Amino acid sequence: MIRKLIVCFTLVCCANILQAQDAPLLKKWSYNTAYQMPAGKWESGIFQPFRYGISDKLEVRTNVLMLPFFPGAGVKIALGTKNNFVIASEHSLSSPTPFLNFISRKGIGGMISPEYDFSFILSVANSILVSRQIAPSAILSANAGFTFALRGSKPDPQSTIDMPLFYPRMAHYYEGASVKAGAAVKGSMCKKWFYEEGLQVFIITRAENNFFFENNGTIMWALGKSLRIKGGYVLAYGKYPYITPKWQMWPTLDLVFGSR
Repeated sequence: MIRKLIVCFTLVCCANILQAQDAPLLKKWSYNTAYQMPAGKWESGIFQPFRYGISDKLEVRTNVLMLPFFPGAGVKIALGTKNNFVIASEHSLSSPTPFLNFISRKGIGGMISPEYDFSFILSVANSILVSRQIAPSAILSANAGFTFALRGSKPDPQSTIDMPLFYPRMAHYYEGASVKAGAAVKGSMCKKWFYEEGLQVFIITRAENNFFFENNGTIMWALGKSLRIKGGYVLAYGKYPYITPKWQMWPTLDLVFGSR
């Protein structure tokens, strides 16, 4: 299965480079690249964070819908261009404590047993992004970074959310730090249809349950100048404390809107 995904990924990239056409790719989909949100412009999704361009060198972001439960914010700083590679850094602070305590209950919305209580946690994330336009309608991006947590006290290890997507992004709350690296190609298939195919690896600095892999594919439909629908999949691998299988595939869906 993995071999077929790699072959398809390669064919899509090659076809896009050979049949490249002018398309407003950066105007529609600069998220997860080193390119900045234009000054004075903004966009947000249900899951994708709110992004606002302060200037050509500074972008701020937060998740507006989750802000009361998961307070946090971040910045992306443009570091310049070298040999056609656009370089930027991302830095963010967040506190998952209100969210963890909110879902620590019985009934609807409960994902953690109510016997657990969480003290203050501050998550600190830093990463470097590098992007290069490999064709008029295709961008290759790579990222590497690390995330660590400052804790009032260590949470009980039995209170983890043992699910793909959640677990690797929350593991550093409990023990160690998270080191991540990834790469993705995004491009346009025509004026209103766009794609992204990427890989991401998480390594947690601890003795077990410390390696996670994700392959994601997304198709985006631009309904207009300010409204887009994204859908796709995440194929995730990881060894979790209390669940199997190691391989799981999850669907993804998001609605993105913003200034024209």
